[in-house]
Amino acid sequence: MRHTIALFSLLLLAACAKEDSSDLAPDVPIYQDYKVLFDKPENRTRAFATFRRTSSLGTRLQLTGGSSIRFNGQSHEVYTELDNYFYRWTENGMVDVSFEYTKAGRSLFLNSIARADTHDIAVPNGVVLSRVNGGQVFWTGRDLEAGEVVEAWLRQSGTNGGRVSVNTTGAGSVVFAADDVEDLSPGTADLYFSRTRTLPLQQADGSAGGRRVVEVEARGTVMVQ
Repeated sequence: MRHTIALFSLLLLAACAKEDSSDLAPDVPIYQDYKVLFDKPENRTRAFATFRRTSSLGTRLQLTGGSSIRFNGQSHEVYTELDNYFYRWTENGMVDVSFEYTKAGRSLFLNSIARADTHDIAVPNGVVLSRVNGGQVFWTGRDLEAGEVVEAWLRQSGTNGGRVSVNTTGAGSVVFAADDVEDLSPGTADLYFSRTRTLPLQQADGSAGGRRVVEVEARGTVMVQ
């Protein structure tokens, strides 16, 4: 048991590790990780960025010493170390986002994520789910392409139903099992869809690489029986 706790502690420390970018030599390449969530239910755009030493497995970096990230020409609004993305920014409406990463005050890398980069998704009308049998829901939108993921979850008056996902190329639906629905009451519930795809960078820092993650979230009303 002590060994398990020790291993967990080491993994937690590794996950939370960070260093200042100004501590790196100028020629160390930086991995860029950008994400934009187009939140249709709230009609807002949320953008995220984080940076790592050398590769996707490198230590996360706090931008210091002349390094910075700007979203559509604006500074980040939130800095947090609670999960993968340190830098966050929000805008009302569905807006395209350009990321301007300045490295040590000398190099500039430009990447962007547009609404047109999403493969849109919506909740169809007339969906009925059973508390006894669950049900299959076909979303409105194109079938999944390679590397895409769709997640779906249910909410009803503060109660959460099950959360399911599918990443099979060509899929066009999700399936809720009975135990995903059984805690909900008969009547209407909210069904959420989240569709995510990952794209390469437009401008990378040497061999470090990076990614652009684009996500679109939708919400609709379904009937629970």
